[in-house]
Amino acid sequence: MDVSSPFLVVEHVLFTLVAAIVLRIYIIHGSRGVLRLIVQFLRALPGVDRMIRLILAREVQSFVKQVSSSGGSDPGTVKNVVKIPEKGLSSEELLKTMADLKALETVTEDGKVFAYVYTTEDDHIHTLRKAFDMFNDPTDYENDAQTPSPRENMVTQFAHTFLHENALSPMVFPALRKMETEVVSMVADMLHGDADCSGGLTTGGTESILMAVKCYRDRARALMPDITEPEMVAPITIHPAFEKAAEYFNLTVRHAPLHSDYTVNLEEYEKLISRNTVMLAASAPSYPHGMLDPIEAIGKMAEKHNLPFHVDGCFGGFMLPWVEKLGYDVAPFDFRVPGVTSLSADVHKYGFGLKGSSVVVYRNAELRRHQIFVYSGWPGGLFGSPGFSGTRPGAYIAASWAALRSLGQDGYMDKARDLMKTTLAMEDAVRAIPGLDIVGKPTMTAFAIIATADGGIDVLALADAMETRDWHMERQQLPSTLHCTIMPHHIGKEHVFTKDLTESADEVRGKASLSSQGTAAMYGMVAKIPDRAVVDEFVLQFFDQVYRL
Repeated sequence: MDVSSPFLVVEHVLFTLVAAIVLRIYIIHGSRGVLRLIVQFLRALPGVDRMIRLILAREVQSFVKQVSSSGGSDPGTVKNVVKIPEKGLSSEELLKTMADLKALETVTEDGKVFAYVYTTEDDHIHTLRKAFDMFNDPTDYENDAQTPSPRENMVTQFAHTFLHENALSPMVFPALRKMETEVVSMVADMLHGDADCSGGLTTGGTESILMAVKCYRDRARALMPDITEPEMVAPITIHPAFEKAAEYFNLTVRHAPLHSDYTVNLEEYEKLISRNTVMLAASAPSYPHGMLDPIEAIGKMAEKHNLPFHVDGCFGGFMLPWVEKLGYDVAPFDFRVPGVTSLSADVHKYGFGLKGSSVVVYRNAELRRHQIFVYSGWPGGLFGSPGFSGTRPGAYIAASWAALRSLGQDGYMDKARDLMKTTLAMEDAVRAIPGLDIVGKPTMTAFAIIATADGGIDVLALADAMETRDWHMERQQLPSTLHCTIMPHHIGKEHVFTKDLTESADEVRGKASLSSQGTAAMYGMVAKIPDRAVVDEFVLQFFDQVYRL
């Protein structure tokens, strides 16, 4: 053998290095460490990681069947698309279904469960239910607008029934899993998704957005590990939850500006996409002005740049589908747009469920897998969580399921019809007042009031005047506007709103001194501070003091 051959020299050097590395790992981590190295090496080979995942998927399916059969209950897997019923189900039907679902659950009162539930059916839990009812704001009333409707009472009854339960374990509480997967399926279908869609219930719109951002950050880590400073692109009107997610998950939000008509500047939007971009985002509609972002155009950008695209429908996800069905002009914003990879929609807004309920839906399970957190090194057992929370209250999952099933498509259509009628009447009232106008072209049941340049009205002073008439006004900035979301309790109040807004406008028109009084002075001062870090500190100190005993 010719040892002088340079190839043999390289071979011997490499063999020696590998042997030294393996020996070092064995000395430090033992045989388990060496086996882990071998597995990692094999997974790096083409096709091996996919094969391992397929094998694991079969093993998981077998394990789920084994666990569910040993517990004598059905895990509640949704195999087909579940739709919101065309007509809302009656109380009798829902009560029977509730009893059937409850029968699937593990009975913790038997004393054979060592985790998840700490309360029992005693006087204490009855007190908790009363407290829950006292501060649970109804979303559906009888004709007198004071008495909660039978549907509202049914939703609350579902919450009461599953108040103890904890969705942390889908095996112990399979009915919660069944209801959650059916809610996700119903929402996906409403948003023109199909059987491939996957997602979960969260505690609200912020968590849904956090999950989407976390999902796409982790997807980028897996597919584009060279990106060390991830970014997302969104309009300036995107919800602050995206900024919160960026702060939590170490991303940067690049904001696209608006045109003078308050629509997104698409040219500037695309310029912000860079090699560090890991996702795009837009609103359906934006909260400040109630305007639908150009989802189709941004969807084409997402396809062009091969980027995931999340549509924040937390505000309008449960309203826009029905507004469109009523014949109003609503551009496609959901899974009909090929570039859209995920949406969020709040059940506790126009889904008319209990507070603390939202849904995030992905186009497929392959995307959703990046949302799930797992940790296998804990002495307490294998840990996994599909969302931000560990413990998840069963009451809100059950109430969300009941809300969609009891209201039905016909119920949502009725509510959208009444709310749009009220919204348009209030918008017309605003436009009829000299010096006031509506921002842009709102898409649904929300709008923003702005002062015209020559009208002599400060809308911040207008808000102060309205609050002397017991209205609670939502002040906005950049520019100063007043936000109005129209909800069921506004129906029938159009004339009162018109009268009070007209009187308030007359009261403040041409009186510049009012801009330096009341909350108008504070908001006006904040708007003039050029350094937003100073404003951030002001807001921080406000919340710090408000939440002190």
